[in-house]
Amino acid sequence: MANSREKKTRNVFTEKAALEQEIAALRESLSEQAKRLAQCRKEIEDAIVERIKRQEEIDALREENRRLRKRLAEYEPPAEPAAEGAEEASSPDTPDELAGTREEDEFFAAFRIYVVGGTEKWQKKAAEVFPTMHFLGSEKNFDSSALAQADYVIINTNAVSHACTEKAKNAAPKSAAIIMTSNNNLSLLRQKLLETIQ
Repeated sequence: MANSREKKTRNVFTEKAALEQEIAALRESLSEQAKRLAQCRKEIEDAIVERIKRQEEIDALREENRRLRKRLAEYEPPAEPAAEGAEEASSPDTPDELAGTREEDEFFAAFRIYVVGGTEKWQKKAAEVFPTMHFLGSEKNFDSSALAQADYVIINTNAVSHACTEKAKNAAPKSAAIIMTSNNNLSLLRQKLLETIQ
């Protein structure tokens, strides 16, 4: 009888020791997880601060661009009024007719501009006119991660599904400007983009 009681006592102590070891291991694991969580929080906070700084830099560049364009306008002759119905016109015949100034092209190159939608023919022609832009097609299975760093997202609602449009809007970062267009006229697209940037 005494042996049976001793065995039970030993078993209780053995189980207690095993539980204490398990608790110690869990506490150590919890401590490591807490350290990782603190590190992740710090990285997130650093990333937010860095993003705010970059956004401030972008805002400052845009403001400088507005100021410079305003000064430039003082030295340029006034533009001729557009012919009636010009907005409904289709794209000009050649990319040369659409070529902007070198300053405009360099300005476009400074931003990450992505284009979703439009027909394949239109995208091909637009790529000739805007070589620094990135074209993602019109299908909803496009790689949405490509938009993660976009400054501007142009969505041509011609020949694109609603699902593709919504996917592009949701994939773009909150800091990105979304430009919707349903017109294939590339001159108007250039003008609209410049107005949005300004």
